[in-house]
Order: sequence, then C-alpha cells, then structure tokens
Amino acid sequence: MKVEDIIREVLYIDETTELSDDIGPGQLEAWDSLGHVNIITAIEDEYDIEISPEEIGEINSITEIKKILIKKGAITE
Repeated sequence: MKVEDIIREVLYIDETTELSDDIGPGQLEAWDSLGHVNIITAIEDEYDIEISPEEIGEINSITEIKKILIKKGAITE
C-alpha cells in the first residue's frame, strides 16, 4: 500500500482529494496531532518498521515519511 493510500484510509479522505508530497500535519483538517499518531502507527504496521520519536518529530510532509521509509529499506524511490 502506498503512503498516500494509508493516509487516505487513516484520515478518511476520499479519492478526489489530491495528496501531494508537500502536504503535512495541519494542512488537512483531519491531520491533527491524533491523526499524525494514527498515520505513524499505520505506517509502522504496514511496513513492519519502527519510527523513532526523533524521526516522528521530523515528519512535516509526505516527503519526509517517504524519506524515512527509504532510509529503513521499506520502499525504494
């Protein structure tokens, strides 16, 4: 499952809403602090990884999530 698909599922966003790589917390109504935690948990579960608190603090966009996944070998560019 793609990162964007996970975010859509967790935040209940319909398919017509565009999710560009620069979107992050606070830019979507549902991507608040609780939504952020739920996204991180879903990403960890989907890709069988653990994201450290430091890495969570760096996440300010979909791009940052993808960078973490690449760094952990969970996805390729």
